[in-house]
Amino acid sequence: MATTSVNSMDLGQIEKKRTGFLTQLFSRIVTIPPTVIMILIGLRFIVHPNRGLAETGVTLSTPEAVTDARVVGALALTIAFVLARFNFSRSWSRAANVMVIALMGSVLAVRMFGFSIDGTTLAMGTQKVKFTGEVVFLTLNSIAFALQSLRSRQIGVRQ
Repeated sequence: MATTSVNSMDLGQIEKKRTGFLTQLFSRIVTIPPTVIMILIGLRFIVHPNRGLAETGVTLSTPEAVTDARVVGALALTIAFVLARFNFSRSWSRAANVMVIALMGSVLAVRMFGFSIDGTTLAMGTQKVKFTGEVVFLTLNSIAFALQSLRSRQIGVRQ
């Protein structure tokens, strides 16, 4: 009978470890696409700022404007670097989810503000694709954050 109790306890611990591993893996996976996209945006704005903005009809008409667009690229690369750093750290992986949640929430808020003020609609250009991606990243990272928070409460660890 003692053997059964020990085996049951071992199975429970194995299940907790597996759940923790899957939660951590999911959390890391959902932060990878936003990180890659921020790297691509950053490089595009640094290397070819005019091309990066031309799709949406923006023209950089002065050298100062081009330099300012390159700075936007640097900001995007900084965000990507921080996300990557958080993602490679077990103790900071929830921070990566929080950062994506904050970033996508802010971007969506500004995009909706633009819709209301500027008259932009989802049907214009690539707005629907951008909006959908932002909602998906916000949703997935919110789920990952909730799962990690639940998991840490279950094992009694505060991360």
